[in-house]
Amino acid sequence: MPKVIDEAIIFRTVIALLVSHGYEGATTKEIAAISGVNEVTLFRKYGSKAIMIEKAIEYQLSNTPLNKLTFTGDLESDLRDIVQAYLDTNHQFGELIPILLSEVARNPELKQSALKLWMNVQVITKIIEQYQDQGMLKKEPALNSANVLLGPLMTSLMFQRANLGLPVPAIDIQDHVNTFLNGKKVI
Repeated sequence: MPKVIDEAIIFRTVIALLVSHGYEGATTKEIAAISGVNEVTLFRKYGSKAIMIEKAIEYQLSNTPLNKLTFTGDLESDLRDIVQAYLDTNHQFGELIPILLSEVARNPELKQSALKLWMNVQVITKIIEQYQDQGMLKKEPALNSANVLLGPLMTSLMFQRANLGLPVPAIDIQDHVNTFLNGKKVI
């Protein structure tokens, strides 16, 4: 009887090794050993390391808080939900995003994996676009608004993760949303 392969274990291993060792250091040999499968089995199932990484990222990001956001019609509440979902997702996968995006430049075979990240960004931009269409937020490219909303969080979280002992202030979600609305809300 063939051995049942637990893809969740493989995918967690792929992400952990990608984050800790980068693309080149996350070898299929080590992924196989940690996951308890044969390396040949990985190639039969996925075809290549790049496709395996793409599938792992797709699997992990499909259940992130960002991927579960919905438009409710309550602007302030939806913005708070976006910020909270971003913080929660970053807490789970924060290291993955900058590592993957930096690895794409050196390893173009990771492009499809990086595009999986874009799906979470699109969830946010679609919500912002709906508020722009209703005249509640200034009309501009929705990605620009998303960057204004999330960029400061991204910077703060990167400095926190670097653990440099810097006085990075805690993030107050309501204050952050109020600051965003001060510049973007249509009055």
